Amino acid sequence: MNMKKSYLMRIYNLLLFLGMLFLLTCIFTLLLLFAQGHLINSTDNSGLMNAMNDLFGQCLTISKCIVSVIPFIVIGLLLPESVCRLKSDSLINLGGSFIGTLRFRQFLTQSEPIPTENVTLAQVVSERPKTAENKTISRFNRAVHKSVLELTNKQLRLFIKVPKESQAQKILKEHEEQIKEHVASLYPDYLISTFERKKFGLWLIGTKRNK
Repeated sequence: MNMKKSYLMRIYNLLLFLGMLFLLTCIFTLLLLFAQGHLINSTDNSGLMNAMNDLFGQCLTISKCIVSVIPFIVIGLLLPESVCRLKSDSLINLGGSFIGTLRFRQFLTQSEPIPTENVTLAQVVSERPKTAENKTISRFNRAVHKSVLELTNKQLRLFIKVPKESQAQKILKEHEEQIKEHVASLYPDYLISTFERKKFGLWLIGTKRNK
């Protein structure tokens, strides 16, 4: 069983971060343009207003630079994977890997209890186990958000980051069968194996059914 991270698995989180950074920078740029427009139309020509206008101008230059550079970085990162897919696989599977990973991370994410307000001292003491539970869930969610699902014409490979905390590992262990069933239901064209662990990684491999 191949239990080694592929190129896509290594760059996936970086691509996701760059995508979020690009979106946030675009929103920030639009807000700056809106604010700068108000400053330009303002009749106040004080030193403070001029300084703010200069500051907004510098921030706009930086944000526009970031917006311009990120697409080239993303294309540079995706190019080797895209060329490889065009030669031996399919770009559809590449898109399916991105969408499938996001759906799977959402499926794995555990919700935390909403903290109560205006609690008494006795309630604070009773809430301590829940606080520890919340930390365990947070650590579990941080770990599984590094999971990646990769699809090819021959295989399905699912990598799940195993949390370092024992209680968070217990949550993952309890959900193994449910995870396997979920993957099998979403991808019925693949024969799903049992989980295998390698260090702090949990692997699930699916082999394409012969038609």
